[in-house]
Amino acid sequence: MAKLYFRYGAMGSSKTANAIMVRYNYMERGQKALMLKPAMERRDGEKQVRSRSGLTAPCAYVEELDSIDLGQYDCLIVDEAQFLTKEQVKQLVDIVDERDLPVICYGLRADFKGDLFPGSLWLMAWADAIEEVKTVCWCGRKATCNARIVDGKVAREGEQVVLGGNENYVSLCRKHWRQGNLGLRQIRQIHDGKRRFMTLLLQADPDEDMLDRYLDPGDMYALFEGGRPVTVAVVLRLPDGTCELKNLATDPDRRRRGLGSQMVRYLMELYAPCGRMYVGTGKQGVAFYQRLGFTYDHTIPGFFSHNYPEPIYEEGELLTDMVVLAAKL
Repeated sequence: MAKLYFRYGAMGSSKTANAIMVRYNYMERGQKALMLKPAMERRDGEKQVRSRSGLTAPCAYVEELDSIDLGQYDCLIVDEAQFLTKEQVKQLVDIVDERDLPVICYGLRADFKGDLFPGSLWLMAWADAIEEVKTVCWCGRKATCNARIVDGKVAREGEQVVLGGNENYVSLCRKHWRQGNLGLRQIRQIHDGKRRFMTLLLQADPDEDMLDRYLDPGDMYALFEGGRPVTVAVVLRLPDGTCELKNLATDPDRRRRGLGSQMVRYLMELYAPCGRMYVGTGKQGVAFYQRLGFTYDHTIPGFFSHNYPEPIYEEGELLTDMVVLAAKL
């Protein structure tokens, strides 16, 4: 007998990754699972779901259900189910009961104020099975609250739905959500609004035209201290499966505190499946990366003088050649 499942969790609990893996598991067994999401959720592009770990899968919109031949599917998987309407949840209930087709919904339970989302409310009321996808607060306790961050602080007022990624929200335990305590340091991936961090990015790459070549296709991360971004980095996946650290910058007032090293170590672990990470730097940066396990790979003569309209100086020394280092991950 088919069931309606609601699997909820706080931000960053890998709900989407779980949804994609369930779809993959059906495919491995020669069965078909239809991935769905509400049409309003388009941060990851048209008809695509994407996890923070980089997993992707094609999807259709819940609003298209009436025009889809469900007879060819063995399961429906719904991501971002908190945005469903009452009528859409009822439609999923009917599919389970009338077609004997299992439906697995993934989503947030409550918003940044602690109020239930409409979709989550009706899923909690009507689902046959309710399961929690767990994640942790910065303190190590279970995170159950989704804090919205505005100007470095936990917001208490505002519209219920403001679409954003890790740069706008963070998962906290109830105690620290109530206190508005964001912890000392957190690293989050930035999906939207990358150019809001331009002041920091330009610390490492002073030409916006050069930044534009890799900022959008690259994966961007920011290290927040007390809710404020102090270090940023951009990683670009290369065609051969390896990756390159294209930008690493720290607020000048927060340098020499290990923030850049913390970011690089985090990225080296995160991108371990790439096998190898490259980074290009001037002579002054070589020692920093060598301490983190990078070794000399090659030199690009005249890179800085040929690609930048203005001379670039690092600690008073004119940069001309780029030194490329690599680390085995």
